Amino acid sequence: MTPRAAVLSIGDELTRGQCAETNGRWISEQLLEAGVMVVELRTVGDDREAIAKALRAFSGSVDLVVATGGLGPTHDDLTREGLAEAMGGVALEVSAKARAAIEARFAQRGQPMPPSNLRQALCPAGAQHLENAHGTAPGIVSVVHRTQVYCLPGPPHEMRPMFVREVVPSATALVACSGARAPGICTIHACGLPESLAAELIQPLMNRKANPMVGTTASGALVSARICAVADAAHDGSLERTACEIERAWGDYAFGRDSTTIAHALGETLASRGESLAIAESCTGGLIGQLITSVPGSSGWFTGGWISYSDDFKQSSLGVDREIVRSHGAVSEQTACAMAVAAATRANAQWSVSATGIAGPTGGTLNKPIGTVWIGIAGRVNRSGEVGVFARQFRFGGEREQIRIRAATTALQLARLAILGRADVRLLSQVTSSATAST
Repeated sequence: MTPRAAVLSIGDELTRGQCAETNGRWISEQLLEAGVMVVELRTVGDDREAIAKALRAFSGSVDLVVATGGLGPTHDDLTREGLAEAMGGVALEVSAKARAAIEARFAQRGQPMPPSNLRQALCPAGAQHLENAHGTAPGIVSVVHRTQVYCLPGPPHEMRPMFVREVVPSATALVACSGARAPGICTIHACGLPESLAAELIQPLMNRKANPMVGTTASGALVSARICAVADAAHDGSLERTACEIERAWGDYAFGRDSTTIAHALGETLASRGESLAIAESCTGGLIGQLITSVPGSSGWFTGGWISYSDDFKQSSLGVDREIVRSHGAVSEQTACAMAVAAATRANAQWSVSATGIAGPTGGTLNKPIGTVWIGIAGRVNRSGEVGVFARQFRFGGEREQIRIRAATTALQLARLAILGRADVRLLSQVTSSATAST
């Protein structure tokens, strides 16, 4: 039987919504790759009773628990106390080794250890500390009713190395002892495809009792199909056949698998052709460039760009004709096209993408409501290789940041499709498009 796990995130800042919980997803993905199925993710505040209750509940139903957070030096960091209670009310003891490690870390900084940090050397009797090479909070490993429990620091830069060093070998051993075969997982990503239509196109594959099992998730302009195959289906080719079926069903919208981002997919397309891209951003405020430069090696195909936020800057730095902006407005087909042409010309790039719009919360009008964005593409925009420029109008929903993210992501997908000669593909939130115009 496949080993089962639960993940517990601890912290008042999480339950109050002051900080986004990101550890649970990462841990779940890592455990699944190791062959362990996560059956529950739970978040509790900095409360000794709540922590102990969650650990006791998990210990009766799963093989492994990974908890994060609550190992700091302050009196509201109560994971140690919660674990001790879950272990039957055992005492907390100072670990001389952990104390020495914490003191040494402060000594390396040229600072004495504050007395409050001594709390981090406490460990429930019968449990063991785990070395933290990236911070002052040691982890803890223990057993609660035959369930292995790992308590790790909350900060990801401390938690992740400890997880890889300590938890992954334990998870791998659990899988080996169970005799279960590691599940196969794969995620297919698409951009510009409504989630409802995406699910409809692959509906025959989404039977909850099927193996492989397929489910969809959506985030902004992206939709993903997550495939999980267990037992023989993980190793007999079923996983790959299912992935290929989804890619065929989603067609041009599908751009990659697993960790591939839309910027990565765009870069691979450009690099394969030996071509380059420039950008001119307004409402996205540099977000398109940020997505691009997050891809290692993007300097090989990305020349650079402009954040032409004001009308004056569009004219003085980018070279957009003042009359175009005056006659049609900054948020218009004509301005988007002019921005794209100027970026490609000035950067000496084969392709360019521009974005100009109204992200809100103010500035919208009846004709141009908040969320209106024009995206322009300059370059070889059809299958015959003709050089030209075109723009598409979109109406993105959501708050300001959601509009910016959706606009930036859609701009990258539109550029990718144009390079592939598929500029005719209609994307999510599209209102209209201009005819291709020669430059």
